[in-house]
Amino acid sequence: MVTQLNIKKRRPINKKEAKRFNKLLSETHGLEFSLSAGKYETAISNDFDVIIQQGHIFGMVIGDMAHLSVRGLLSTTPEKGWVQVDKGAVPFVCNGANVMAAGINAVSPEIIKGQYIWIREENYQKPLGIGKALLNADEMLTSNQGKAVEALHYIGDKIWGYGVKD
Repeated sequence: MVTQLNIKKRRPINKKEAKRFNKLLSETHGLEFSLSAGKYETAISNDFDVIIQQGHIFGMVIGDMAHLSVRGLLSTTPEKGWVQVDKGAVPFVCNGANVMAAGINAVSPEIIKGQYIWIREENYQKPLGIGKALLNADEMLTSNQGKAVEALHYIGDKIWGYGVKD
């Protein structure tokens, strides 16, 4: 989970970075992306790099993987890489809690243990957070106890609040 967010070396992305970010985001989310040089920025954080759009964190780059932030997910609807929680789990996820298997009622079938995923609510399929899968998709649906997703980023945390004026 993000406890500290120190953004350093913020600068506009170049064409080569835009191409790389588009490729990485497409691999993760199964959609085509068209980030362009000059319209997005990149910066370095403690544990990952960030992609910034209009002053807000749009995505995170962790090694050779990129994932949209919750704000980034709100601008598109990826068809894969999601875990859906029931309405009883929503307030906990929005406060940064890990997702328990008992609160999951649907899962994107390709999810494997260790994958970065996004967490959505059941009524409107809106994103609530980002996490790391602790189980495979089938295990998430059949298990009734224990953690299924480790929370990494959620609505209201420092990544969500980056760029928001008080």
